Amino acid sequence: MTVLIVRYGEISLKSHSVRRRFTDKLVENIQNALLNAGIEGYIEEERGRIYVFTDNERVAAETVKNVFGVVSVSPAEMTNSEIEAIAELATSMFVCRKGTFAVRATRHGNHRYTSQELAAYVGEKILEKCGNLRVNLKKPDFEVFIEVRNSRAFVFSEKIAGVGGMPLGTQGTVISYMRDEKDLLSAWMIMKRGCRLLFPGDSSDNLRDFAERWGAIPASESLEELIKRESVLALVSGRTEDCQNGRLPVLCPIVGLSEKDVEERLNLIFS
Repeated sequence: MTVLIVRYGEISLKSHSVRRRFTDKLVENIQNALLNAGIEGYIEEERGRIYVFTDNERVAAETVKNVFGVVSVSPAEMTNSEIEAIAELATSMFVCRKGTFAVRATRHGNHRYTSQELAAYVGEKILEKCGNLRVNLKKPDFEVFIEVRNSRAFVFSEKIAGVGGMPLGTQGTVISYMRDEKDLLSAWMIMKRGCRLLFPGDSSDNLRDFAERWGAIPASESLEELIKRESVLALVSGRTEDCQNGRLPVLCPIVGLSEKDVEERLNLIFS
């Protein structure tokens, strides 16, 4: 069975109650992102991992990696934790590969083998079936990853980087004008820290699509009307002159970045 393994980072450092609240919010955000993308499936969650079961794993992976709080995503095949079953699955998945490989195994729970024994056993079975492969633990052409978690095992070959940060909506509400790309990058950086972001109706239209892609909330009201209606904590801006607005504290996360840094980050995020 194919499943997406979704990993998160900073959340795991929180206290139990905060971690539970943040993880629940991350699962909710992933569900909403999949729903908005028209992808069907269901989600399971356990300590340190979120699993997305879907028949459209490639598109789902591209969707989930852009959810704030997600560190990485791996499309994987699942089996039970018996060492023979793991080896059989791994061999069937990589039998047609060529070049060099390495097996990387981790475990969570009690099993009759160690992680090192598992990696050695699976590597041996792959070599038996695939005469055109060789082992190279330092610089392999590809890697066979195995995660054993209690009674289940997952085999995969890639870790797709996510955007990281904190789940959107776990912090307070902020507002941004969205007048240009610097404002957009500033808003993205604050949203990555978990803030719910609103932008008023007179924001630049050509930036709205980018903002909505990442979960910013468009509103029809003006800035002043939004400040009156919402419990807004701060104004997010890419311009230091907005710090003199006198109405709200101003967050300007790009203030220390060079023009080159801004351009590189915009290309990385919105390409």
